[in-house]
Amino acid sequence: MSISYLTEARNALFSALEALEGLSPGAKAAVRRDVRLRPPKARHLGDLSTNAAILLKSMENIDFDRATKNLVSGFETLPGIKEVRLEQNGYINIRYSADFWGRQVSLILMEGVRYGLEDLAVDCAEIPAPAAVIDLYSYRDQANLEALERLAALTGGRVEPISSAPREAAGFPLAAAIGKCTEEKTRFALLANPPGFIDAFSPILAIDRSYGNPVFAIPYARMMLQRLGVGGNQAKAGANNGVDMSVLKLPVEMELARALCGWPPAVAACLRKGDSFYLASFLETLSLLFFRLFEGVHPVSSAYLTETAEGPARFALLGALDKILDGGTTVLGVERVKEYG
Repeated sequence: MSISYLTEARNALFSALEALEGLSPGAKAAVRRDVRLRPPKARHLGDLSTNAAILLKSMENIDFDRATKNLVSGFETLPGIKEVRLEQNGYINIRYSADFWGRQVSLILMEGVRYGLEDLAVDCAEIPAPAAVIDLYSYRDQANLEALERLAALTGGRVEPISSAPREAAGFPLAAAIGKCTEEKTRFALLANPPGFIDAFSPILAIDRSYGNPVFAIPYARMMLQRLGVGGNQAKAGANNGVDMSVLKLPVEMELARALCGWPPAVAACLRKGDSFYLASFLETLSLLFFRLFEGVHPVSSAYLTETAEGPARFALLGALDKILDGGTTVLGVERVKEYG
């Protein structure tokens, strides 16, 4: 397994904080507790942003200018860094080069859902384990527990099931939902939506054939990738001969490459929050990006995948997408859901 760019950046941040002079162990622990490192809400600002300098400015007995320079220098030594800026508002924004994201795609193609999970430190939430599967609520709890156990196993960790008290069945009948939607799609609909979806469960909405429904969008994207002949294993075989990923230039290609690298944070969010909804949401985001690319370049009727210079890299990009969608749906236990030939 590789180490994700976010883990590398976090390690660099914590190393720089640990090396600061003038801070007591208690003050360092407080900064580590309150510091944030994540993609900024406004993506034009960069790929990662941290409030570390803001926290340090409120600390006594440190040379603030020197401390922030050390933080910036620590980030600048990371692989693939294009720019590190200390903004006037105190945030440090980090931007990676386009070539970096292309190289990550090659790693994803090789590692699949194990990409970036080395040294992924996550405090797993306590996960409800139903006393019995009697309704949609308990069915979701059981499916969620199973998915998170598979996800934790990828990281070398484990989840802590917490037994729920026995109760009476409630809400839309489980057997009726399965009868109308099939068991696989019922499971998918429950996992791919927030828990509140069950309160007003609708079989029609659960299997609605629209891009806004992950139960349709994710399997449909998988089917389209297979029809294009860019399955992950096929692309991996081609990539073994070496592919120049730097030729990827279209904005949507780079957005998809960057989004694929969000697999480790999505895994961490699922385990930390105890809900596989965050994984399904990540897979849906990737699927929607693929639809955008598909509608923009028309790969079936154009030379998009066969151009001499760009074709192999594009083949690898879509193969990496297939790897994550395939592995992600396997983790969720919904890999058998097919749409719609």
